[in-house]
Amino acid sequence: MPDLDSAATLVTGGDTAHISVRQPIDDAALAAQLRHLARLAFLLCGNETRAQDAAAETIARVWQRSLRVGIEDARPYMRRTLVNVVTSSRRRFWTERGLFPRIATASAIAGPDDAIAGRIDLLQALQRLPTAQRAVIVLRYFEDLSEDEIAQTLRISNGTVKSRAARGVAALRVLLGGEEDDV
Repeated sequence: MPDLDSAATLVTGGDTAHISVRQPIDDAALAAQLRHLARLAFLLCGNETRAQDAAAETIARVWQRSLRVGIEDARPYMRRTLVNVVTSSRRRFWTERGLFPRIATASAIAGPDDAIAGRIDLLQALQRLPTAQRAVIVLRYFEDLSEDEIAQTLRISNGTVKSRAARGVAALRVLLGGEEDDV
């Protein structure tokens, strides 16, 4: 087991992230990953504060795991951990949905994904989808993952990914007042 005093690093590059327990941490890479996870979490939960908390908790969980066992490719592990954190927080605070209106702010997801940020109506419609459909839609269209990668991340079959994506897109069309041929 690694020494708890040893430093660790999160190295991101291209499509992979590697966590090594023996090198100093790269603060810029960690901050970039935290921002990315916060935007992804916001799309999953619709609440800026909970999204930031989920992103931080995800980084902490991945960090703890890396101290015990090395993580060769951290990005899929982080995505799966983030989905788990958001899902468990939704279970704990399910009454929040009925008590407070969901108001999305463009500043919550500012960055290279500004096209999504400008679509407040889409974000609000996304929050009305069931959690499982929302996770598939976000991973498919925001993270641009393939059906196989989504199936591995969520630990479901490819057929389930396809059906949840189809039902989610159909529900979004209805919620946004679009017609079948819009997408």
